[in-house]
Amino acid sequence: MPNSCIGCGYCLTHCPKNAFYLDDEKKIKIDRSKCDLCMECTKFCYARGIQAVAKEMSAEDVMAEVVKDKDFYDSTGGGMTLSGGEMLSHAAFAQELIDIAKKEGINVCLDTSGFGPAEDLMSLAVNGNVTDILFDMKAINDEVHQAYTGKSNEIILRNLRLLAKGPELRKKIQMRMPLISGVNDTDEIIKKTGALYKELGLKRVTLLPYHILGISKARNIGEVPEEFKAPSDERVDEIKKYFETEIGMTVEILGKTK
Repeated sequence: MPNSCIGCGYCLTHCPKNAFYLDDEKKIKIDRSKCDLCMECTKFCYARGIQAVAKEMSAEDVMAEVVKDKDFYDSTGGGMTLSGGEMLSHAAFAQELIDIAKKEGINVCLDTSGFGPAEDLMSLAVNGNVTDILFDMKAINDEVHQAYTGKSNEIILRNLRLLAKGPELRKKIQMRMPLISGVNDTDEIIKKTGALYKELGLKRVTLLPYHILGISKARNIGEVPEEFKAPSDERVDEIKKYFETEIGMTVEILGKTK
């Protein structure tokens, strides 16, 4: 966390692997090839300039935090969202959380890319206290999807069709579409996506125009992020109008109230 670092240099002399160094601008950096993730540095950095991005917790540990806000959930109709990463990568853990939440009278929302075993997705989705499923649609065009995610969307589309097959699960689905200018906001992709939603009887979609909030996070964990461009407000409004008038969906734009 560069903004928290006070430059004391303690990490330079106390890392067991000597992974910290000063760059040409005298800023402290991490040689990721030397780091073995022992996390010793996070224990002695009192300025919190070095932090772990996650910690291991049991289902009981997680739910102990969740139930602290139960009064808020009860008053708003909200609940616990299982997201990630991808929650299907930890389906058994997700089920454990859902089971405990049910005992506590807490509703659950599943946030998924749809990339995972169909049996796991269905097993989680059918739980009575799972009230909403946020399902990502990054690109319906398989070539585009593979180019920007490194994976085919075949499993994703198959899982979406499976979820939408029955009315009880279909009504839980809210599609979510990140929009990147020139990548997945073209007329061809939008119309093909709309046709699928109409075929499956899906009624809700959230549009998420691209933002750069993840750029600094990627840099902080040693990644070299690629920056894209958000579609114009006019283009997003065009897409919104298309889904509303042509497909008959309820549409919201994340971050906008109109």
